[in-house]
Amino acid sequence: MKEEKNRIVYEIEGKEIGEIEFKELDKNTVDIYHTYVDPDYQGKNIASQLVEELFKKLKAENKKAVVSCSYVAHWIEKHPEYSDQCL
Repeated sequence: MKEEKNRIVYEIEGKEIGEIEFKELDKNTVDIYHTYVDPDYQGKNIASQLVEELFKKLKAENKKAVVSCSYVAHWIEKHPEYSDQCL
C-alpha cells in the first residue's frame, strides 16, 4: 500500500487495484467518502485492508472520521473496535 495526499492505494506489481479516499474537514477530522477495488480483485479482502490501514493512520494522528462511504459504514459495523474513531 502507498499513502498519497487524501488517499491510500493498494497496488499489485505497480498496478493500482484499490483505493480509499478521504478529505480533511478540519485539523482533527476527515470525511471518508470513497472506497474502490478493481472488479477483478474483489472478494480478496483488499477493501477491508484499505479501511483498516486508514483507521490506523487516523488513530496515530489522533483524528476522527465522518463516514460518508457506505462500504466503510458497513465495515465499522463488523469492526466495532474502530467505532470510537467515528463521529
